[in-house]
Amino acid sequence: MTRRKRANEIQELIHRLGSSRQVEIDSAKARLSVIGARAVEGLIDALCRDDNQVRGHAIQLLALIKDPRGRGPLTTLLRDESVAIRERAAHGLARFPSAETVASLHRFLRSESGMEVRIAAVQALIELYGAGQDDALRDVLGILLDPDEKAKLRLAACAILPRLKTAERRGILKRLIRDRSMKVAALAARLQNDEGLDERREPTLDDLLGDLASPDYPTWNEALHQLSQRSIDSIHPMIEEMRRRADDPEFCTRVGMALKALGPRRGRPVAEALEWMDEALPLQTLVEVIGSLNVNALTYRLKEFLERSSPPSDGAGPDPLQRARAKAHLELARIGSRVAIRELRDELRRKGYRVELELLAALELIGQKDELLDLIRIYGQEDAYVRQRIASAVRSIMKREKIRRSNALIRGLSPAHRKNLDTILGRKNLQA
Repeated sequence: MTRRKRANEIQELIHRLGSSRQVEIDSAKARLSVIGARAVEGLIDALCRDDNQVRGHAIQLLALIKDPRGRGPLTTLLRDESVAIRERAAHGLARFPSAETVASLHRFLRSESGMEVRIAAVQALIELYGAGQDDALRDVLGILLDPDEKAKLRLAACAILPRLKTAERRGILKRLIRDRSMKVAALAARLQNDEGLDERREPTLDDLLGDLASPDYPTWNEALHQLSQRSIDSIHPMIEEMRRRADDPEFCTRVGMALKALGPRRGRPVAEALEWMDEALPLQTLVEVIGSLNVNALTYRLKEFLERSSPPSDGAGPDPLQRARAKAHLELARIGSRVAIRELRDELRRKGYRVELELLAALELIGQKDELLDLIRIYGQEDAYVRQRIASAVRSIMKREKIRRSNALIRGLSPAHRKNLDTILGRKNLQA
């Protein structure tokens, strides 16, 4: 899709986020999630609008797309005058796991007075801890164990307990049972009693998947925890439900979190689902899960997916699987594989379509001189941010391949392509 057509589509979709019809909002969110990184700049601009409905949906979409450009604007919104926007921004930052995000939420908790917003920040820190940010645990436990903190906030912090090791969890519960807050002590006693019951009615898989779609954080967080402990037989129904809810980007993201938590030993059914899944958002989720499992044998299965989902002919209309394929190329590149390099080159050379950012990240890792000319060629067709990413990939390839100005490839560039390379490297570099 050309730059102008894609830009017009993105603006129209963002406009639809302000609709009074939920079905129109849902379809716009699903399409923007598929477009992914290309929609980020438009979504960031939408944060400055007066319509809090549009701003709220833009926050959620930036969190779902997880492009690093989204973290800064969401952090800034923690100081917004709207309580609802601050709450959404805190929740959204949970999808940007980094030490900087944890530090931002730490400062925010010390300055924010709104209870619901503080609860959102605690919930975000719990998600960040689950995503590997160990420093997030300090603030959550500090709130949980502080008898002077508001009981409502401490009760929200209890959601961290299922993520702790058994001995640590039991030690904290034993301490909380004697807490001077009756509400906290009662919850601790109930949780401790639940641990000792062997014949509790376990929720069915259908129950858990229903809860996973809940807008209530404690409900879906508990479902996520329980799904992550299910057997391998639960994976196919989880993926089928994700397929059924293929237009719900938040649900797809949550299923992805559960599949990642199940671990690499249960990854085979995830890779097998690539053979029959056709919907764009679930496919993106499956590719991300496979990459996170760090099992090369599973990652190489992405080559089969790339062959099966070969793109339509040049300019043949929307390509909903374009970003899923780009993500697959990036995961293969992360293990140093060029096994699908032919398919990658085909993506670069398609006419009428914009290059995906994940494809550029892949080329930065594994690109060679054979891909250099294509990158130089498309440089002048892109916007400023994408040109920066192309330039980074070009410089990485030239450094890795030790390509100098005297190289035959450089000498044979057309004047237009030479101008592009001149801009990428800087004139003094070319003449050195």
